[in-house]
Amino acid sequence: MVTTRVIAKDSEGTVVPPSIHSNFARRRIPISVGLLGLTLLYNSLLYFLQDSTTWLRPADDFCKDVTEDGKCNRSDLFAFQAASGVMQLYMGLLGMWTWHFSKAIRSVPNTSEGRLFGYLKEADYLNTGIFIYQTFDFFASIFVPEHCTAIFLTHHVLAAYTAWMSLEFQMVHYYAIFFGGCSEISTIFLVLCDFDVYFPAERGSVWGAIITFCQVSFTFAFLYYRVIGWWYVSVQLWSDVLTVAKKKAIDNYRPGKAWFLYCFLLMDLLLGLLQVYWFGFGIVPKILEILQDGER
Repeated sequence: MVTTRVIAKDSEGTVVPPSIHSNFARRRIPISVGLLGLTLLYNSLLYFLQDSTTWLRPADDFCKDVTEDGKCNRSDLFAFQAASGVMQLYMGLLGMWTWHFSKAIRSVPNTSEGRLFGYLKEADYLNTGIFIYQTFDFFASIFVPEHCTAIFLTHHVLAAYTAWMSLEFQMVHYYAIFFGGCSEISTIFLVLCDFDVYFPAERGSVWGAIITFCQVSFTFAFLYYRVIGWWYVSVQLWSDVLTVAKKKAIDNYRPGKAWFLYCFLLMDLLLGLLQVYWFGFGIVPKILEILQDGER
């Protein structure tokens, strides 16, 4: 049986805001365990693979400290990608299952208020994972030169902060499933594609075939979820926020938290435009380059 949160009203018919306790505090243990687990995974791989200079030979572009015998090791890149892959699988698969197959997404009322203020435990789990990953990614990126850039670090901070607010205030759970979960499906394939960039595979090998499959899958998943799907869902998000704002109903559900919804809209717009830019000026030219190389 599906239960939904009932909005109480006083004797005059005014909506009584629900009592929202700190949801972040309830997730302190999973967050601590998750951060500890990722840190242990990263440092374990970093340590045990530090002498691997044969099968873990990185591309020349990522070899700046070559030993006298010509050997090079980038266990930091390998460890970073492995830790990222674990979290991308968790977030992407949870988002895909909940959005496309689970009945949970339909447990919130099919209204603007339901989609913005309805509670989903799956979004709780997802936001917890996003906060863990983005926090770990921020600090790990500081020690990996390829990822220690202003745009990457800023993205990690904003994504972690947004996940924290959604977790803490129990807002936009419906949209968190898509924007924080489904959008990561393409990144699952990207992690493996990046592995091939850092540690190139021999073309014609089984690994080479896997990378080709991942490149194609990444392109279509990115187009479907981060471009077409992103804007399709964003239209509904903007409509919902504008609807509750017009009815002046936001403070009825989350007093004093209207600013978060407007910040969420701004993040949605900026990320949506950035992803269109990435697709048009990053992914498409790369595809054309691969096709041209195949014709030669």
